[in-house]
Amino acid sequence: MRKGLVVCGLWVSLVYSTIPSMSIAQDNSSVTAQMNSVKAIADRLKRDAVQMEAYTRSNGTSWQTHGAALTKMGNDVNELQENMRGLQAHRPNASPWQQDAIDRVAGLTNDLATNMNAAISQLNKSKSQPTAPPYPEYIKANTRIVNDLAAEIDGAIDYGQAKASMDALQKKLPQ
Repeated sequence: MRKGLVVCGLWVSLVYSTIPSMSIAQDNSSVTAQMNSVKAIADRLKRDAVQMEAYTRSNGTSWQTHGAALTKMGNDVNELQENMRGLQAHRPNASPWQQDAIDRVAGLTNDLATNMNAAISQLNKSKSQPTAPPYPEYIKANTRIVNDLAAEIDGAIDYGQAKASMDALQKKLPQ
């Protein structure tokens, strides 16, 4: 009986000694770097979205001004989508939490692209009245999506930094 307890105790010690190393899944540094690049684009998009919303509240803004702002924002969305393709290419080698973050950011990026296309289409239909509904609703939705996107990216970056600090501290603990 005593021999069985010793073997069981050794097995439990072995399992518990490997758990800390198993729980530290390596984050992919390429994902981290690209998430920071995506953050810069999202920050630009936030500024653009706020400007676009201001245009919808002003009846004196021409459709050309709206069109130029949408083109600028559309170029940023295209750059964002390009960066997302890079992130998604690294997804299989990303840690589980990074995979989740990529999926959430990708979903919001797709929503933004879809809504941007609808806003452009609506502006093209109503050039004589660029502030007529439903165009302002598309612009408000862009602002909401961009804010959600930026918050998601910021959250992922903050989590990654906190996790890296925790992992470094955990490595310093005696085994």
